[in-house]
Amino acid sequence: MKYVVLGARLLIGALFVYASIYKVFDPASFAGSVRNYLIVPSAWSNLIALTLPWVELAAGIFLILGIETRPSALLTTGMLGMFLGAIVYAYSIGLDIDCGCFGSAAGSSGRIGLLTIARDSSLFLASAFVLLMDRGDFSISAILGSRFRLLNA
Repeated sequence: MKYVVLGARLLIGALFVYASIYKVFDPASFAGSVRNYLIVPSAWSNLIALTLPWVELAAGIFLILGIETRPSALLTTGMLGMFLGAIVYAYSIGLDIDCGCFGSAAGSSGRIGLLTIARDSSLFLASAFVLLMDRGDFSISAILGSRFRLLNA
């Protein structure tokens, strides 16, 4: 089981790092994607575009390296829940927009549809699985913690 948890942790971590890259380097385009959802006031889109990608990047790196994996998995699960809610909302009101998940709306990676909802639902469940099942195996936190305990014994 610990290898399945590790695989899910690495998958979610890598996906968050990958998804954050374009957003970090092109926040203006990401701000447009945020505005397309019609959920938050337009004035907030720039703040979201400047901060959310860095949170995604940090959470992904922490999951990959195994640093504070439970809090990181809580963060990714929460973000995926929020993203899933936004996508379901946009789909339900008939918005014909790109999700903005892995690229700019201009270089569309596909419109929101049932496959997008299924993909994000699967990722949400994988992240929740890591949150619930991770016991710190293969993590830097566990390695450093055990070495620290040995030095203080």
